[in-house]
Amino acid sequence: MIESKDLIEATYGIKVTSIKPCRAGYIIDTNIGRKHIRQCQCSENRILYVHAAKEHLYSNGFTNLDTYLVTLDNKPFMEIDGQNFVITPYFDARECEFSDDGDTIKASIALAHMHKSGKGFKYENDIIPSDLGKLPENLGKRYEEILRMRRKAERERGAFDYIYLDCVDKFIELAEESLSLLNGTEYSRLVMKTLHEGVICHHDYSYQNILIRGNITYVAGFECCCEELRVYDLVNLLRRKMRKCNWSVQKASILLDAYGEIAPVSSDEILVMKAMLLFPQKFWRVANKYYNSRRSWAQKNFTGMLEEVIAEYDDHIRFMKQFNKLF
Repeated sequence: MIESKDLIEATYGIKVTSIKPCRAGYIIDTNIGRKHIRQCQCSENRILYVHAAKEHLYSNGFTNLDTYLVTLDNKPFMEIDGQNFVITPYFDARECEFSDDGDTIKASIALAHMHKSGKGFKYENDIIPSDLGKLPENLGKRYEEILRMRRKAERERGAFDYIYLDCVDKFIELAEESLSLLNGTEYSRLVMKTLHEGVICHHDYSYQNILIRGNITYVAGFECCCEELRVYDLVNLLRRKMRKCNWSVQKASILLDAYGEIAPVSSDEILVMKAMLLFPQKFWRVANKYYNSRRSWAQKNFTGMLEEVIAEYDDHIRFMKQFNKLF
């Protein structure tokens, strides 16, 4: 990267005083502040979409995010040896700890502000990354995979297979209840409302993309952002927190209240959230990875992960029975 110093300066019209490697890229000191430069695996069209989404958020008041620095040609990326690179602000901050209640509240508040600022976003291009309306189909495919894996386990009868067969029926019931809720009128109504209003869904709201310094919460890693229900992000945040606190209803209430004070949740969104939380996502993921990798050295690891999912089941069910009382 040091050998690209002149190219960076010429492309962006900035003065670079130092370049230091860091995780997933380089820190560069410039005459306009400290920045982070990294290779971006996204296509040019994807980068342009993400840039437009970030600019919409910034212009609507959500400024604590990793906006792309634009070149002298007004492009949000540059090419080095045929690869796309982006430059963003460098945040001297730590990653969010979902086990910490204070961090989770900050993450929830930041998410609410992001969603509120993202309202009205419309991308004027034929290529719009969108998952809007696809949830029943996507979860339906995972449900079918759970059934196929049950048949596979019945044939193979290894250690993992026995554990899977012993518990799979109760997880199938959760998946069926989830899909039944999603097939109601609420989901399609919410999709149409979201499509009309415009939205930015982060789609990867995980600890490494939530950066905290004191009372400031930064949101980064927008490369997966797309057109999708905002509750997709909220459910993922809630699910990650719940796995750190044995599905505590009290802690869920604190997280949801923090979000709702800024961006109130509708009755349709509550039902869709319930459907998403019911679906045995982690159960599907662990089994899917096991049956698709089938590395002998990994069986013990996957067996342990499956046992962890099973151990969560009772807490998960208890939580879902009280879910409607959270709003």
